[in-house]
Amino acid sequence: MKKTFLTATLCLAATGAFAQMKSVNQAFSEAKMENPNFKEARATIQQALTNPETENVAKTWYVAGFIENKAFEADQKKQLLNQKVDEKNLYNALYDNYKYYIKAVGLDTLPNEKNKVKPKYLKDIRNTLKNNHVYFWNAGGYFFNANDFKTAYKMWNVYLDIPKLGFMAPAEIKMDSTYTMIKYNAAIAAIRAEDNKLAIKCLEELKKDNYNPQDVYKLLTYEYELEKDTVNLINTLKEAVNKFGSADKDSQFMLRLINLYIYTGKSQEAIDYLKKAVEVEPENAEYWKVMGGLYYESLKDEEKAIECILKAIEIKPDYAEALGELGRIYYNRAVNFNTEISNIRDNKKYQEEKEKKVIPAFKEALPYYEKAHQLKPDENEYKIALRGIYYNLDDAENLKKIEAEMGALAQ
Repeated sequence: MKKTFLTATLCLAATGAFAQMKSVNQAFSEAKMENPNFKEARATIQQALTNPETENVAKTWYVAGFIENKAFEADQKKQLLNQKVDEKNLYNALYDNYKYYIKAVGLDTLPNEKNKVKPKYLKDIRNTLKNNHVYFWNAGGYFFNANDFKTAYKMWNVYLDIPKLGFMAPAEIKMDSTYTMIKYNAAIAAIRAEDNKLAIKCLEELKKDNYNPQDVYKLLTYEYELEKDTVNLINTLKEAVNKFGSADKDSQFMLRLINLYIYTGKSQEAIDYLKKAVEVEPENAEYWKVMGGLYYESLKDEEKAIECILKAIEIKPDYAEALGELGRIYYNRAVNFNTEISNIRDNKKYQEEKEKKVIPAFKEALPYYEKAHQLKPDENEYKIALRGIYYNLDDAENLKKIEAEMGALAQ
């Protein structure tokens, strides 16, 4: 009885598998007809793709891919005849063909019971993917123009991947300059899809290809900024500065790196790159002024700060901000001297020290603030400083004038 029952069970299992393979063959036959019913063929094969009896059979996935390829070809023919075609469906069929064929290859190249690999569908799959390869370029363009950037990336990525598939080697698909262009397009699609991590991955790969290098580095730094990845942002900017040097005519990478160092409190690093910047553009007054400010505020090197700012004024005599910055250094020097002597009890000695240190410092600040005020009369900082200087120099006439200006402004 047990033997009979076991035999019956085996027969039932074989019958079930046979029935499912019959569905696969039925879908296959439908797709090969002159006017296939693709809706019916797809419905039939979908059942087999999820059925335990057929989901691990190479033919099941091959037939699924075959159906999609036939649907793709049918729409292509309609296009040639100027008939209306839903391009979205056309390219989705193209992608599904690829997706199913990749799964079919994995199953078709498994060793058999004798541990030998004897694929049945590999050659046809290889030929189909080679023929369809170029259409993934078109598919990416279609979805990109439709603002479906994720799908555009997916299509272009397939275009890039097909030649690199191991089983495609005999097809000898040549990878020319078109590939780097598509890689760039795929990166742009990832950016437009707001997938920062994917965009970074694409752009890092593009760095190796040297395709539109300045644009690639520019985009990459923006992506790292969005990710708040300061470490990679700094490293990428440094790479760009070293790579492009004087070829970076707008100094976009140098300036962003310097600003980033300033923002993160790395003043010495900012100064180091400002020194490189002035080697390339020695007549850039702003570089000298910023460097002077860093020496003064961060490194507390007053003499070096004055040297740099004087260089900025030499280059650009009407540079109000540099004039005001130098005036501020001398003004602060006067205030500091005044603080130092404030504890002197002897009035005569106090006056002597004031005349010796404080007054000369105010006098040094005066012409720079006056010229800065002349260039930018509405700048309140300059007026406040001048009022302090005139007061300390006992210049009643100019003190009255500047206070009148400030009063008029307040009204």
